[in-house]
Amino acid sequence: MDYIHCPMIHGGLQINLIHPSDINFNHCCLRTELYQVSMDDTVSQSLWNDSALIPLRDINNKNIWDKNCWTCQGNELAGLTSFRTGMLDKFGYRKNLKGPQRLDLMFDIGCNLACRTCGPELSTYWQQHLTKHHIKFTASTSRSRVNDMISILKTLDLSDLEMVVFCGGETLLGQGYWQIAEAIADQAPHSQEKIILCFQTNGTQSINEKNYKTIEKFRLMKLNISLDGVGDRFDYLRWPARWDQVVNNIQNLKQTVPVNVMFLIEETMSIFNLYYQHELDTWVKENYSTNRLGDIVNHTRHRANGPFGLENLSQEYVDALSGNLQNLVNSSWKENPQKIQDMITKIKKFDQIRNQDWRKTFPEVAEFYKRFI
Repeated sequence: MDYIHCPMIHGGLQINLIHPSDINFNHCCLRTELYQVSMDDTVSQSLWNDSALIPLRDINNKNIWDKNCWTCQGNELAGLTSFRTGMLDKFGYRKNLKGPQRLDLMFDIGCNLACRTCGPELSTYWQQHLTKHHIKFTASTSRSRVNDMISILKTLDLSDLEMVVFCGGETLLGQGYWQIAEAIADQAPHSQEKIILCFQTNGTQSINEKNYKTIEKFRLMKLNISLDGVGDRFDYLRWPARWDQVVNNIQNLKQTVPVNVMFLIEETMSIFNLYYQHELDTWVKENYSTNRLGDIVNHTRHRANGPFGLENLSQEYVDALSGNLQNLVNSSWKENPQKIQDMITKIKKFDQIRNQDWRKTFPEVAEFYKRFI
């Protein structure tokens, strides 16, 4: 079997509708390049067969890492579970599918947080935050495109579908995501036997009991809870959420949701929290290791994009990382003083606006950038 076979390359489809009218799509939510078509083109031809998806499948068939798959490659070099290996455990080795095994759907950026590693392109609260402080920005539409997504899904063969992941925004706000779930259950008669329904959530929201009936139409539901640290470090990164409130909420969810709900902790690795990886890992193992039936809660990680990504590590930071964590640094990494200085300027700007101080919250990390501060 192919050593680096990727089920997302051969069975994944991300559909992104956060722009006003067009459709962006690719194989995997961790890949930054997006292909684009119009709504009219998609109604007449399934995205699954689009020619843009073929070249990467061919590269993977040759057992070659694509340069834009560094997140998984880096995790595996560091001895960590990667998105690829996780999906391989789930889906195994399959090619030439009639339709997607996994769908990642993004159609609404409504959100109640302005996380440091996010931005106005994925959060309406970020947009409000910037507007309040008279900061110009270019961002995606704040309009939900539920109906467009339902129309696109009708063009797909869902007979191979085993997993649906809702990406936000905050997916537990409102009823739009539940409408899509109902549409998928209607289109895929095997949903109760085979399909796992996943919500990426920031952990601040509960689930209304009226939606329990929808959950029961699927084999499992997974809550992928985004946590990037504990205590004050969480408060800084997931502003204006509060650690204690989120912990209370996710503990309550664990005790009240239907028994076919499982949990996953998803961490965004940035320059802020890379050095403190052990803290959240320890908290999960000690406080949130299983659901109430004993099913394991996994802790997965992906890289932050943008100014706080790992490409903006300082040399001091890289030198301080343990051997395994150093493997997360791209082999082509080279310290870029100008980009780091721009990053520090942005940190200071929003520290002042939010009455925060990264030097107190992440003192060891701040020390790694001392010559830039």
